[in-house]
Amino acid sequence: MAPKISVVIPVYNVEQYLRQCLDSVVNQTMREIQIICVNDGSPDNSLAILREYADRDSRIEIIDKPNGGLSSARNAAYPLLTGKYTLFVDSDDWIDLDLCEKTHQKAEKTGAEMTAFFYQEEGGRAAHIMFRTITPEDKTTVEEKLPVLNYPVAWGKLWRTDFLLDKKLYFPDGLVFEDNLFNWKAVTLADKISVVPERFYHYRCNPDSITQKQGDHVLHVIPIYNKILEHLFESGNYAAYRDEFIKQKLGMWHYRYSGVPKSMKARYRAMIQDSLNADDREFYRTASEELLWSDTRRFYAMIDGDLIATVNYYVLPVIYVATTRVKRCLPPWFIKWFKKLLRR
Repeated sequence: MAPKISVVIPVYNVEQYLRQCLDSVVNQTMREIQIICVNDGSPDNSLAILREYADRDSRIEIIDKPNGGLSSARNAAYPLLTGKYTLFVDSDDWIDLDLCEKTHQKAEKTGAEMTAFFYQEEGGRAAHIMFRTITPEDKTTVEEKLPVLNYPVAWGKLWRTDFLLDKKLYFPDGLVFEDNLFNWKAVTLADKISVVPERFYHYRCNPDSITQKQGDHVLHVIPIYNKILEHLFESGNYAAYRDEFIKQKLGMWHYRYSGVPKSMKARYRAMIQDSLNADDREFYRTASEELLWSDTRRFYAMIDGDLIATVNYYVLPVIYVATTRVKRCLPPWFIKWFKKLLRR
């Protein structure tokens, strides 16, 4: 009997977390699952642990390959997929024992290409914002699907396998922020998205994860969104998703600026300037405060060489911090005027 779900677990250097991850998968209440573990050239004992579990559970298949990154590891599992649905689980995380059963029930009931669910960040924070913005109702229209574009994680959904293969939804080799591109493609191409509003997934904020470190990989956020733009044009979806895309892109590029090493900030700014198009510039200059924060607006004006914006972006926040420390000594009219100046 073919498995109902193929669980793909990319593995790299996670021997201290791997057993917890595997235990949560092999002990699922749904037994009809295929478990594909992709060892991505781990230098530790991860491969030995995988082999130990495979000896005890025939559902586990191991791919052992040279290191190529997360995208490469996930993509390597595609030729082996036999389940009607596919679930991605990162090897330093773990899942509730009924995740497969409950998400499979919802997917079968709705026929959706992707079924979203939520996560708990281990360490205290939960994905509260997703509960506020992604409602339990099925999403079929552009407007209904927009909130899912801000929930990019591939492991936060159960995917219909034929959808992944037919639409050629692979992860971009060699780039970080791969889930953003993958999710934009999937959401814009899906006819229906369903939701199970429960926290089934336990996300570990791993300090050794590349997304938690500074480095030149942060620059990848620029080509990732350029590839999303290419997809939107090629699929004929740009007009429908234009404002949401530009808002997210400009916000992400600005947000990631703080994680760029000082030695690379000039290069990062130059890459952004080369990538900004007429629609981007029109958006940051005219969008409402609801769509684009004033600080982000100043950031892009600074990128485009506006001297006043550059002064505002770098100097005014410093002055504001200093003045708040002595604000009790300042007249109320001055504080009100200065706050108004910052909002320009």
